[in-house]
Amino acid sequence: MTYKENLYKKALQEIERIYIESKYDSNMDFYRIFDIINSINENQMANKEWLVDKLLPYIDPNGADICILGGWYGLTALMLKQHLPEEIEIDNVDCDAWCARIARQLNDGAKNIRYVTDNAEDWFFDKPRKYQLIINTSCEHMEQDDLDLMIGLKKKEAIICLQGNNYHEIQSHINTHNSLEEFANSFKLNEILFQDTLPSPCGKYDRYMVIGK
Repeated sequence: MTYKENLYKKALQEIERIYIESKYDSNMDFYRIFDIINSINENQMANKEWLVDKLLPYIDPNGADICILGGWYGLTALMLKQHLPEEIEIDNVDCDAWCARIARQLNDGAKNIRYVTDNAEDWFFDKPRKYQLIINTSCEHMEQDDLDLMIGLKKKEAIICLQGNNYHEIQSHINTHNSLEEFANSFKLNEILFQDTLPSPCGKYDRYMVIGK
């Protein structure tokens, strides 16, 4: 069974568990069923595969650990782990406590992925020089000042991978951009290793990605 087949199987099992528990727990969050489905939809899978493909040439297999901020249910971590040595640890950080619980179920069997429930900024500010690579695929959900501060605190040689979009219609998207150039320029990086645009399969928005130092 491929990791994707296993992921879809685990997602169905988790959806079933939530549904069954909802019969006995009135506080069960039914929104999670939609959220799990959304996390592995065509757009999300294409975006994460694009990220992993473009990032791998810049990752040192003998290097330090990796941090994913706003990591949701750990899909990016799971995909990266298919290509990295077991010894490299990945911290998947999200402020939503449900994310860690569900990620452990979806990614059951993946080694050396730590699911952390914390505010992305607070977690990173405590250990900014620990990582060889920092990934943030949720820049549209974060204030620009916080992103700039994180970039400034990381060790100089560390790689940073940032994603955003022009999906202005979503209420929680507080930091969108109109073009790849605008997105890249907003970070004032000393060196850009890669930048490109991925149109969403649904055609509603473009996703931007910048890899740099």
